[in-house]
Amino acid sequence: MYIITDDQVHRLITMSDAIEAIRFALAEQGNRQAKIQPRVRTLGENVSLSTMGAILPGAGVCGAKVYSTHNGLFDFVIPLFSTRDGRLLSIIHGGALTEYRTAAVTRVAFDTFGHADAKVLAVFGTGVQARAHIRALVEKSGIERVLIVGIESSRETVAHMQARYADVRFEASTAETAVPVADVVITATRSTIPLFDGADLKPGTFVAAIGSSKPDAREVDDTTLSRAGVIVVESFEQAEKEAGDLLMAAPGVVDWSNVAELGDVIANRVAGKRSQADITVFKSLGIALADVALGELVTRRAMAAAECERPASGRFLPGPDVQMSQ
Repeated sequence: MYIITDDQVHRLITMSDAIEAIRFALAEQGNRQAKIQPRVRTLGENVSLSTMGAILPGAGVCGAKVYSTHNGLFDFVIPLFSTRDGRLLSIIHGGALTEYRTAAVTRVAFDTFGHADAKVLAVFGTGVQARAHIRALVEKSGIERVLIVGIESSRETVAHMQARYADVRFEASTAETAVPVADVVITATRSTIPLFDGADLKPGTFVAAIGSSKPDAREVDDTTLSRAGVIVVESFEQAEKEAGDLLMAAPGVVDWSNVAELGDVIANRVAGKRSQADITVFKSLGIALADVALGELVTRRAMAAAECERPASGRFLPGPDVQMSQ
């Protein structure tokens, strides 16, 4: 059984790896092969405990994501099991995995619904998820300009990302400046109220609201939702309970018959891209299927690294990137 830390996750996979693993898992969901266990939250006096799970037979694994929330801070762990014999394969510290998986799901949604000629990205937020989404959207795309809107650390984030991607222009901006020129808008904040006026969106904009998974918080307004040609979620069941962006809308604004599951589109069960003028709203809540898919990839890479460290005698010697528990 492998114990894998956040530092090791960063060394074992890339964002591109994560995107392809997530694409496969969502296709399995759309083909009704994968199974999802929705999130359950248990509230205590000073802490909440959340659990959610998934079975991914195509990768031979099942697992759960378990995490605590205390004073707005999260700590995640993912136990991963074999679907072939039920054996515990690994326990993964889930901070880095969550960073990769959330941004990778958004990139898959953008590849499915966004426009290939998108050049301007607007990002609300400056934290870990905002930076991860910049990486996911900028790499292997036509994005040339990134406008960062944040309450704090905007200039530091601009400098950090500019040093990483010299061919892309990064700027600190405002909602009023960024939204009207953006081809892609990502909201990765803890805001409980809408961040921008949906009337400012260009036709054809891809909007991903990923900051909240609670029914009483939202980042996009009714105008954005009413202008959407399609609204996309990872799971209907979860969205109907947790998607505050949709649940807090005025009556009649959200037509749930016009809400698509991302996996169904990837598996070609429902239509994908609409017209060039259609605005797409992707409301991401996070599903354990994505964590399990990346957990399998990380564990497989850890196994390969361990095999490289195995001496001729066959006795295992742990390498620097892998911890073992007997």
